[in-house]
Amino acid sequence: MSRRPDEGLILNLNLLPGGTAKGSWRLDEHDPSWFVTHHHYVELAKIAERGKLQAVFLADTPAFDGAYWHHPWRALTPFIALTAVAGATRRIGLIGTASTSYNDPYNLARQVSSLDLVSGGRAAWNYVVTAGDKAARNFSAPNALAKTDRYARANEFVDAVVALWEAWEPDPIAGDRASGDYLRPGALRPAAFAGERIQVAGEPLVPPSPQGRPLLVQAGASEHGIVLAARTADAVYTHQTELGDGVTYRNLLRSRAADAGRDPDAMKVLPGFFVVIGDTEAAARARQRELDEATPDATRVSFFARQLGIPADALDMDRTLPFDLLANAEISRTAASELDGLLDRAAKDNLTLREVFRLRRNGTQHVSVIGTPEQVADTITDWYLAEAADGFNLHMASSPSVLIDFVDHVVPLLQARGVFHSDYQGSTLRQHYGLAPHRLGSGALA
Repeated sequence: MSRRPDEGLILNLNLLPGGTAKGSWRLDEHDPSWFVTHHHYVELAKIAERGKLQAVFLADTPAFDGAYWHHPWRALTPFIALTAVAGATRRIGLIGTASTSYNDPYNLARQVSSLDLVSGGRAAWNYVVTAGDKAARNFSAPNALAKTDRYARANEFVDAVVALWEAWEPDPIAGDRASGDYLRPGALRPAAFAGERIQVAGEPLVPPSPQGRPLLVQAGASEHGIVLAARTADAVYTHQTELGDGVTYRNLLRSRAADAGRDPDAMKVLPGFFVVIGDTEAAARARQRELDEATPDATRVSFFARQLGIPADALDMDRTLPFDLLANAEISRTAASELDGLLDRAAKDNLTLREVFRLRRNGTQHVSVIGTPEQVADTITDWYLAEAADGFNLHMASSPSVLIDFVDHVVPLLQARGVFHSDYQGSTLRQHYGLAPHRLGSGALA
């Protein structure tokens, strides 16, 4: 089965300091001091909005990583940075990340709905569970929760946040000077959520935006994550690298959403998409080699160790992988689908870490194109029309240069093919995603 081109391709930009390539900040196009402020994000969002991309996305990790000595990191909390972006843009959506493991539902609901209100209904919350003892120790806990407990808390946390948002009725402000009623009678009620781990009994402070409530976004690769995403998410970030796998995984998510009593069309599936662009494929590959050479081995090792769930000092570029440690490690949920096959190959062929890195596709676990604008547009179109994706979460190897190339050269090709819109059709992120209007007070998750 294939879809019509005009059904509505979604393109999000992943806001990364300098780009996906960890050494990109060392190139001449960058001012290294920008990456720990909001200015870089604002610049990228304005370029993305010029290209009519539906949203920008900002991830978050609540712990300092050893690799940060060698490349920039996301220092600002996402909803602070995205509030600055909101003030500099008019239409583009704003997706911020916050952990269900180390936040409070009432405060988090207020932060996200504050961004949603001041942006005119453009906000979404990307909810994640946080593994790793390093992050746990930043929040008065000696160890991270076990995986089952993390997801049990996440389910209650999301339900509590939604209960707070759903405590409002539409158009709550009466502003009746004669009666003195500022709020319309019955416009707000206590949230009253009671779970085993989380209880919320009060009224929310921030009234709703034009889109009703913020969107919910999740990256659910494990069985726990898939169950949570199918029940709650408006959009799901995925990590398939082959078209056939993309079709299979999207069908799985849609089937699970239907099993949860939801309309599968109410959940958009958005794989990651890594991009390097050149006038020719050779030029694009030369650009990628420059980025590879700018990335120190220590940075690659630290990033890979974090994905594997083992200490960085357990890895050596010229030794085989420590499979004794890996046997009990918790591999990153976002990398598992790619790493399982890679680790099998490394064990079978007795590969050193250096050889493993040569095999990896640009160090990413995403759809990947290093080539011309036409090649990038071809891959996006193929995946979209084959129903392997509803759109993509774009990872530019280096920004702003690759992003500018994408907006100036790839977007027009997609528009000419009829798969990408020529302008925004509304003002809210819900409208950008082609989702049905949400009726506040229904308590519905979709």
